[in-house]
Amino acid sequence: MVNISQSKENSYGFKAVIPFLTILFLIIIMVLPYKIPLISDIMPFLTLIGVYYWSVFKPELLPIGVVFILGLLQDVLLGSPLGLMPLLLIVVQQFIYMQGRQFLERDFLFNWFVFVMIVSGFGFLSWGIASIYFKTLLDYWSILGQIFLTIAFYPIITGLLGITRKLVDR
Repeated sequence: MVNISQSKENSYGFKAVIPFLTILFLIIIMVLPYKIPLISDIMPFLTLIGVYYWSVFKPELLPIGVVFILGLLQDVLLGSPLGLMPLLLIVVQQFIYMQGRQFLERDFLFNWFVFVMIVSGFGFLSWGIASIYFKTLLDYWSILGQIFLTIAFYPIITGLLGITRKLVDR
């Protein structure tokens, strides 16, 4: 016999799509045309912030298939090498899963420090793979700008995602 109260405890309903929708919104922000010279060339890795955040705080709501689809969508919309973002985002997600929630669910500064290391590796790996794909050495100053901009945007985006997470926790 199924215990109805127990199944309701584990059921998120519509709230289960909130991580997907927030990351999709971050992708849309990334692909919008901006008339600010630097921002149009150097857009922060907003998708990475979203995947990192939800993988740390609500990993059960962000399955690997969803990360793959979101990464693929980002590749298509931004004209990146197809499969680059799904690969890198899944590697980040699996790294977080391997570390365990107790390790990563600490104070903000600790999570930011871990994120700085992750975004640095993510940025240079994406730069290297894209350089190989396009058969030319891409501008490394752009990737440095993306990394630093992503680090700067991290507190803002995670603050907004934290507010959104409260909707899921209700």
